[in-house]
Amino acid sequence: MKKIIVNLLFLLGIVLFFFSKRAGAVFIVLGVIAVLIVIAERKAAINDEWSVLIRGAQGQRDKVISATKASINARKAPSLEIREEKVGSGLAPTTFGETRDFLVVADRRSLKLGNFKTYINAVDYGDSLFVSWYLTYMPDAWQTVASLFPGAKKVVGLDDLNLFDKQDLTAYVTCVHQCLQDAVDKLMLDMGQDSSKIDRKSRGFLGIS
Repeated sequence: MKKIIVNLLFLLGIVLFFFSKRAGAVFIVLGVIAVLIVIAERKAAINDEWSVLIRGAQGQRDKVISATKASINARKAPSLEIREEKVGSGLAPTTFGETRDFLVVADRRSLKLGNFKTYINAVDYGDSLFVSWYLTYMPDAWQTVASLFPGAKKVVGLDDLNLFDKQDLTAYVTCVHQCLQDAVDKLMLDMGQDSSKIDRKSRGFLGIS
């Protein structure tokens, strides 16, 4: 529906511009505003996830995050970008409303892979620590704009990942998954807990274990 509205506004703007520049300009401006609204309303889709609740680990967030970062860097995985961000509930950086600190990892080897980001979090829950990661997909702003116009979606390659893309995506997320689990194993070992009973398989389209 949004795609139809945007195209209709621009089409009316172009047609009317030949008869009345002012009227045409109004519809073109409305089309631009509609595009900006679509960009602002983008939401990250969660495609895969994993989590564990560690009893008695309250206050150990920094240990898990630091160990995960060190482990990822030690793997020397190509083109992985790692940064810490304050993220809102829509999994987008924000300084307003409720936020939580996430470690965000992305593979920058290609445009399509860069749109898949892994959000890693560790947060206290009672006397426990809830550790999790979420693999999300959200197209860049210009890809969102391009997808609104006929024929542009395939041009920017949003339809499907090819075999090589899937291999690279799976390798990158598996690396992050293993590094976070290594950090969890280390913390539980230090606390004298058994980590062998943890369900290590992610829940989503990759199903990493």
